[in-house]
Amino acid sequence: MAFTFSEMPAILGGPTAGSLFMTIVFTVLGLWVLCKLLGLKRGNEKASRLPPGPLGLPIIGNMHQLGELPHRSLRDLAKQYGPVMFLRLGSAPTVVVSSSDMAKEFLKTHDLAFANRPESAASKYVAYNEKNVGLAPYGDYWRHMRKVCVMELLSAKRIESFRSVREEEVSLAVKAIWEKSKHGKVVVNVSKIIASLISSIIWRTLAGTKFSEDDDLVGKELNRMVHQVTSMIGAFNIGDFIPSIAWIDDLSGVKRKMKKAHNFFDAVVEKIIDEHMEESRRRGSQEHEKHTKDLVDVLLEMPQNENEMKITREHIKATIFDMFLGGLETTINTLEWAMSEMVRNPQVAKKLQAEIESVAGKDRMVRESDLVGMEYLKCVVKEVFRLYPPGPLMLPHEAREDCTVAGYFIPQKTRLIVNVWAIGRDPAVWDDPSTFKPERFIGKNIDIKGRDFEMIPFGAGRRGCPGAGFAMANIDLVLAQLVHCFDWTLEGNDDPFELDMTETFRTSIPRKDNLLAVPTLKLNLSM
Repeated sequence: MAFTFSEMPAILGGPTAGSLFMTIVFTVLGLWVLCKLLGLKRGNEKASRLPPGPLGLPIIGNMHQLGELPHRSLRDLAKQYGPVMFLRLGSAPTVVVSSSDMAKEFLKTHDLAFANRPESAASKYVAYNEKNVGLAPYGDYWRHMRKVCVMELLSAKRIESFRSVREEEVSLAVKAIWEKSKHGKVVVNVSKIIASLISSIIWRTLAGTKFSEDDDLVGKELNRMVHQVTSMIGAFNIGDFIPSIAWIDDLSGVKRKMKKAHNFFDAVVEKIIDEHMEESRRRGSQEHEKHTKDLVDVLLEMPQNENEMKITREHIKATIFDMFLGGLETTINTLEWAMSEMVRNPQVAKKLQAEIESVAGKDRMVRESDLVGMEYLKCVVKEVFRLYPPGPLMLPHEAREDCTVAGYFIPQKTRLIVNVWAIGRDPAVWDDPSTFKPERFIGKNIDIKGRDFEMIPFGAGRRGCPGAGFAMANIDLVLAQLVHCFDWTLEGNDDPFELDMTETFRTSIPRKDNLLAVPTLKLNLSM
């Protein structure tokens, strides 16, 4: 039965009932309007408590202000708006932190509240649908797999077990350089040498095999894939920030490239796993126990506890992907910048050489056991991390709930970007922050694995990098060996301080151009 609003009093039973009805209607309408006004007021109050930041444009927000080098652009904006800054990147509310004090607030005091990762095309299409530790959302799966990484794959004991691999590969690289230079001064591509060396170390550690960029087609394709993937993960892809126009990423080919890179890597690792399983069956249990295990072996032999999550083949592939991707380019870039500074600052290189010679002498190469007593080497590496952190903008965190940090209201789902690059160059913390000066660390016990926030090259808190120890083992030995065995100069009579130090931006900050230098053997070796 249909009726009009004017018929309602009669239906209710007369004027008195009608008046009562109208009173109820207007009361409800009044309460609805009041709630709306109060909600709007509360919304305005919350908005007024957001961190300060620049006004954005419709749809894209502040994305146009990121530029080609976002770590530098965001540092410049922070000079105007402060160390906690609010941006809208497309439709994604984002907080950018640019000081050590504020990084400590977010990553230590409120660590749990910001332990999540935002969804992204890279985590879906490249990283096994969020199954790798680096990009996985916070939860039971992430906790279990991080525990596996920390306790089983990247423990100090496990890292030590691969010492011979590191020493052997570094020795081979030194001999290759010597072979190129023994007939006279020749320019070598230091960047390419480092890339091939680190790739060999990581693959031997992961899978007991080598994929060399020098003479292996798979190695070349793997390294090309890493450059491509880190570019896409580090990029501000449209679909991640403006989901309504995510189809633009399809037109631009971003998703297609991600899927192609994933499929190539997946095929390589599938073959590696099959070969490991076949080799394990062939050896038999007793012989297999004597075999030196790589990390694929460790993952395949993980006990399946009924009370814990079962580790599947896909989990193993995602973990291998995480360790290869996370360990390769960041380590290569750190060593590239370290060697660039050695060429650019010969007085620092001479001082480091003197320390290494005081421990290892001039008649042999450095062994890992020598590194413990090299304080200046540690200072040099810390200074490299300060100026060229492996991740200039930490992988974004995401707020799991509404919270208040340093008096600012941070809504749930807000992305958190920590500008590690800006923190390492903060003039409020560092004297003469743009100058490469390792001496600033002498006598100072500044931790670089997340306990001290003056510099956090490996992140901090729950989402800090679990592979810091593995990276340091590679970086310390390679740098010490290259500096100990050779003097490095630029071709011709160029002023070394004029070496081009231009960077580009991915998840890391690699050199724009390869480092080219002339090595001169300085040890009394017959190689």
